[in-house]
Amino acid sequence: MIEPLAFATTVLCLLSGLFALVTAALGRYRWPPWRPLAVLIELALLTQAIAGLLSTHHPAEPGTHVAYLLISLAVLPAALAWGARDTTRSAGALLAVALLTLAVLMIRLQTTWR
Repeated sequence: MIEPLAFATTVLCLLSGLFALVTAALGRYRWPPWRPLAVLIELALLTQAIAGLLSTHHPAEPGTHVAYLLISLAVLPAALAWGARDTTRSAGALLAVALLTLAVLMIRLQTTWR
């Protein structure tokens, strides 16, 4: 687990999730501006997953930790599969929920790592 990257990813997901929630509430959600951010977050999550799986550190709860790693990789693509095709408020809200879920998952990953 790369602690600075985990912290940066958590903050980025939290701020992005709140911004997505505001844009959804205002009815101004559009997919294309979110694409670079989604790629950046997914690359950070992939880096964390690789570091977590290849590390020699043994988390207190290895099964839970691996599950969080794998789920964190699946949340954003699952949400974007719908959000990229739709521009309604519900698509923006789904993206917000996915990003906020990722922030919580990153906090849980840090907790299980110790």
